[in-house]
Amino acid sequence: MIDFLKKKKVLKKTWTIKKRVLESIMEFSKHYYPREFAAFLAGASFVIDDIYIIPATKNYSRAAFIKPNLAPMTLKVIGSVHSHPSGNGSPSYADVSFFRGKQINIIFYYPYDLSCYKVYNKKGEAITIDVV
Repeated sequence: MIDFLKKKKVLKKTWTIKKRVLESIMEFSKHYYPREFAAFLAGASFVIDDIYIIPATKNYSRAAFIKPNLAPMTLKVIGSVHSHPSGNGSPSYADVSFFRGKQINIIFYYPYDLSCYKVYNKKGEAITIDVV
């Protein structure tokens, strides 16, 4: 068979996050408890290496509101992170709506240890991430 007619294998890239970034998210989530914490994820090439805390973010017990116009003008913003003080790591309809346009989204949930987070793509589908 001719090579170009063969199906090509699609390599699926795996997201990674620096452990120090995950630890920072955990600490911010604990600090804001019982309110939600929210920020943007920064990185490149499927590697999350920083978070951006946005000025004037409003933190409430059931929501956090980020003013995207105050985010840094950079291509490094690739996703979002927020906490769920309720202990539920599943995204709400509002969360999934917010995920659109962001490649990766993390929900950190109570009791905020390093095993209390879930990761989602822009459609709100659960995905995996490696901690490095």
